[in-house]
Amino acid sequence: MAVAKLAKLLIITHKSDEPELLKALQKRAVVEINPYVLEENPSISSSSDSDSYKIDDRQIKKIIEILEGCRSRKEQKVASKAGKYVVKKTEYEMIGNREDFKDIIEEISGYDNEIKNNEIKIAEINNKINLLKKWQYFHGNIEDLGRFKNFVIRLAGFRLKSSEFKKISGQLHRHNIAFELLNRSGDMLALILAYHNDFKPEAEEYLNSISFDEAELDGYKGTVEDNINNLIKSLKYHNDRKEILLKLLRDMDSRYYRDLIIYLDYVENNNDIEEALDSNFPTENASVYTGWVANKEKNKVFSLFDKFKHSKIYEIEPKEDEELPIILDNKPVFKPFELVINLYGVPRYFEIDPTPFVSLFFALFFGLCLTDAGYGFIFIILAAIIYFKIKTARKMALLIFFLGIFTVIAGALFNGWFGDLPAYVGGEKFFSRFALFGDPMKSESGAMNFFRLALLLGVIQVIFGLFIKLFDNIRKKNYGIAFLDTLPWIIIVISLIIILLSGDIAVNMQIVDAPIFPSFLPGILIWLLIPAALVIILFSAREQKSWGFRLFMGFLNLTIVNGITSFLGDFLSYIRLMALGLVTAGIGVAINKIAFQLGSIPVIGIIIVILGLIFGHIFNMGINILGGFVHTLRLQYVEFFSKFYEGGGRPFKEFKEEHNYITLVD
Repeated sequence: MAVAKLAKLLIITHKSDEPELLKALQKRAVVEINPYVLEENPSISSSSDSDSYKIDDRQIKKIIEILEGCRSRKEQKVASKAGKYVVKKTEYEMIGNREDFKDIIEEISGYDNEIKNNEIKIAEINNKINLLKKWQYFHGNIEDLGRFKNFVIRLAGFRLKSSEFKKISGQLHRHNIAFELLNRSGDMLALILAYHNDFKPEAEEYLNSISFDEAELDGYKGTVEDNINNLIKSLKYHNDRKEILLKLLRDMDSRYYRDLIIYLDYVENNNDIEEALDSNFPTENASVYTGWVANKEKNKVFSLFDKFKHSKIYEIEPKEDEELPIILDNKPVFKPFELVINLYGVPRYFEIDPTPFVSLFFALFFGLCLTDAGYGFIFIILAAIIYFKIKTARKMALLIFFLGIFTVIAGALFNGWFGDLPAYVGGEKFFSRFALFGDPMKSESGAMNFFRLALLLGVIQVIFGLFIKLFDNIRKKNYGIAFLDTLPWIIIVISLIIILLSGDIAVNMQIVDAPIFPSFLPGILIWLLIPAALVIILFSAREQKSWGFRLFMGFLNLTIVNGITSFLGDFLSYIRLMALGLVTAGIGVAINKIAFQLGSIPVIGIIIVILGLIFGHIFNMGINILGGFVHTLRLQYVEFFSKFYEGGGRPFKEFKEEHNYITLVD
C-alpha cells in the first residue's frame, strides 16, 4: 500500500565475469542497473572491439520486412493472424549463438537490392515503350529524322478537330512546310513535317507559335517497331529475373523467417547488455555499476554473486539530492489499478501511493458509467478468457474483472440488463427486484436517485482527498500545509454541506426529500466557518510579503481561485456519472425497441432480431466503455488527485528480458 523501499547497490565485476553476470541479472529481472560513469569524463567508452562487425536489431527488422513483403496477400493475412512463436530456452540460446546470420542477411539484402534495380529498369523500359508507341505509325528509320545540311524532318503530334486541321494544313503550306498524315485516332493526329533550310526561320517561327508534341527519339536507330521489339525482349528478361529473385526470397522466407524472428528477440534482449558493456568508465580489468533493488528482493541479487568469484556487490547510501526510482508495492487486489497511476505518473519516493484509494472509486465510477449488468457479465467472461489464455496480461484481466463486478452491481441496482431486454423476453419482475434505486429510464425517482448518488460520491471522494492530504502532511510534519491550508477547507466544505442539508434549499433543489440534519446545526457551524474562512484569508497566501496583497489573494483563494466555487465545480463534475449511465441505458433501450420491431418481418424476422441485438449491444458497449474509462480517469486525475497528489516520480525500470516476438518456455 505504498512506494516500495529501495536499496542502492554498487557492483564491481572483473571483465571475465561481466557478460555472464549481466545476463544473470537480466534473467532475475529485479534490479535497475546503470553503468557508473566518471563525472569528469563521461563520454569515454571501454569497448575494445568497436570496429568489429555487429548485427543490430535495425538490420534484422529490415530483413524481416523484406521477407514479409515478398509474400502473397493471402500469406500476409494468415501471418498477421498467427500468434507469437513458442520457443524452448535451449533452442533460443542455440539460435542466439549462431554465426551464419551475417551471411543470411547479406544474401537477402543482395536479392532485395537486385529486385529494386530490376524494378527501376522495368519502369524505364515501360516509359520508353510508351513513348515509342506514340510514333509506331512511322515506318522509316529513326536516323532519317532530324536536322540535316539542307533540310529538317520532324515527327509531330497534334490534338485537332477536322475543321482545325484544315486551317493548320493551309498554314503549313503557306510557310513552306511539307507534311504527311501518318495516323489519325479521334482528335489525335500524327504528322511527319519537312522543310528546306532556306525556309527554316519562317517555318520554325510558325511552329513555335502553335502547340504540338514532338517526338524525342535521340539515341535510337532503326525503325520504331524494331526498337519496341528489342525493348519488349529486355522487359521480359528483367521481369523473369525479378520473378526468379522473388522465388529465391520466398525460399529464404520459408527457411529463415522463424529463426530471424527469434534472433531479433535475442539481439534486442542483449542490447541492454551491450550498452552496459560499452558505457561504463574504462579500467583495464574491472567494470563498475550502480543499481537499485526493492528491499524484499535484495537477497535474490546478493545470492547471485556467490556464483561469480571475481565480482562484488555492496549496499551504499544514495546521494542527498538523488532521484530514486519508484516501485509501486500494493496488495494483489489493488495491483491491477496501478495502471491508472502509471498513466498519470507514479508518485515521488516520499509521496503517498494513491493506488488503494483510487481502486474502489475507479471501479465504482466505471460501473455507474455503464450501469448495465449484462455488459458487466460480458466483462467477467472476457476477463476469465484473458486470464487463462494470456499469462502476460493477467493484471489487465483482473482489472477488467473488477470493472465487470461493479458494472453488474450498478446495473442491477438501476435495472439495466442489456438495456430493458427482460421486458421483451420475460423475467422483468424477477430482475426488477434487484433495482433498489429504481429504473432511471422509466421513473423520475430512479433518475433522481442516480443524480443524488453521483453527487454524493463526488462529495465523498473530494472530502476523502482532503483528509488524505491532511494526514499525509501531518505524517511528513508539514504542519503549515496541514493546519493552515487543508483543515480549514475540510471544516468549510463539510459545514456548508451540513448547512445546505439542514434547510429547505436542498429540498427545493430535490437533492433530498426532507432536511437531513436538525435546523439548529447551522447556528453552531457558523462559528466554525468564520474562523476557518479567516485562516484561509490570512494564511493561504502567506508567502506574500505585503499584508494588503496577502489579504486580497487570501480572499480570492477563499472564493474564486481554488475556493468555494472551485469545490462546487468539482462536485458538479460527478454528475457526468449519471449522464453517461443514462446514455448507455438509453441506447440499449433504443436498440431493443428497433430490433424487436423488425422482428415482425416474416421468416427472417427472428434472425434480424438476434443479429440486431448482438451487434447493437456490442456497439453500445464499445462506445460507452471508451467514454466511461476516459471520464472516470478524468474524475480521478482532475477532481481527486488535485486535492492531495502531485506525481512526477521516475518509474523503476528493471533490467530484464523482454520477448516481443516469441513466447519462451522451459
